[in-house]
Amino acid sequence: MSAAAESELEFRAEGDDAWYSVLVAAQGERLTVKYVGFSDNLDEVFEASRFESFEELKEFEGRFRPVSVQLQDEECSKAVDGLPVCASHSFNGFDLRFYDAVIEHVITERHSRAKGEEECLCTFVLVWQHGPGAGIMMEKKIENICLVQSKEKPDRNLALFLERAKEKIGKKCAKRSFSQIHPSEGWAEDINEIDRQDADLGGADNYLILIENLEKDLSPSTITEFIHQQTSIVSQSYVFASSSKESYARGAIVLNTHKDHQVLCKFFNNPGHIIISSRGRPWVVARNILWRDISVPTGTCLLKSQKKLQNGNAGISHELKLAYSGTEEFKKAKLLRDLHAEFTFHLERLHKRLATQEKKILQPSPASV
Repeated sequence: MSAAAESELEFRAEGDDAWYSVLVAAQGERLTVKYVGFSDNLDEVFEASRFESFEELKEFEGRFRPVSVQLQDEECSKAVDGLPVCASHSFNGFDLRFYDAVIEHVITERHSRAKGEEECLCTFVLVWQHGPGAGIMMEKKIENICLVQSKEKPDRNLALFLERAKEKIGKKCAKRSFSQIHPSEGWAEDINEIDRQDADLGGADNYLILIENLEKDLSPSTITEFIHQQTSIVSQSYVFASSSKESYARGAIVLNTHKDHQVLCKFFNNPGHIIISSRGRPWVVARNILWRDISVPTGTCLLKSQKKLQNGNAGISHELKLAYSGTEEFKKAKLLRDLHAEFTFHLERLHKRLATQEKKILQPSPASV
């Protein structure tokens, strides 16, 4: 993607949380933010590799928006109770900064028409939404009020940078997920109890890829046959039982050689396509999961996939397919995949919080020791 010309936006700075007019320019894996009316020394450069999760990137994206427009005297009637606005506040008489606020109430006054021009004399009671005055009510005049503009279409520079950042996050997630884990370190000891007729996962030459967001009625043989159709790789596949409250299932793909593992990783990481079900549900390679982190319920996976593959059982193209970049299917799949990644990240944080709270409760008090 080529770099776009500088575009003007509003940016909520990380330092003081105030909104500033900025010029943004994307070049390669960098986004340069130049503060309008300030020295070049204050320019900020953001690297696409700085983000660790889609949630963090979404928060960063939310710091940009179209430039707010000054509310004019004759537009006074647009400022109604409950309207979100961007308003200015001077901390020392000349240091003017802009923060989001909501109009709590409008004290209306008859407009002046001195010198033939309409002048609004109304007072706007605001409640600051962030910044040093968050939650505080304050009165402002119309010259302090700006109307927040809707995001009709994404800014090209920002969109280019966000796309690069998402690719970086995806690679980080894949790298953590596809790390080779020695079976003796954990989960392989549990999975061996599933079905010894079909799989012996002991030994150092097995590679595991965990997949989330599968259709709950998807069979292991369908996964194995689809992988073979697309890559000519023979693998072992599992689909784990899921709670009735969950909308998706989890699974695993086991490979026998490092070469097959590399080929399949490359296939999964290909930015030109996404694996989806016939209903449009995209596969998600699990993040931050090692074998030792998973406990597999005994009897949830019965693998007959290799035998079926050798017997030539086909007819699964309607259950799994590839959504290619540039298509509407791909766009929807990408949105759903990002949504799932955000949900997973939030879930991980909840698990950590639960573990912390449990530890506090279970830890003996000094008096009981």
